[in-house]
Amino acid sequence: MREFTALSERCEDAKDWQDYRAALVCTIIANMLRGPKTKAFKPSDFMPGKRHTRQSQKEMISRVKAINAAYGGKEE
Repeated sequence: MREFTALSERCEDAKDWQDYRAALVCTIIANMLRGPKTKAFKPSDFMPGKRHTRQSQKEMISRVKAINAAYGGKEE
């Protein structure tokens, strides 16, 4: 079950990366065509369904431990 979950998360990460790349292209085009008084666009402006939140240090550590365990790693 862990392998399926890890594979599913990896697939979602790949889709997110593809969405980000498309948003980056849109950002470049929009910034080339924007007026001088308009604020610069960011890729997140073209990804309305995504919320990018910052992770706390504890969240990052727990994710790393989960990935480590999924691949059979040992904590030292």
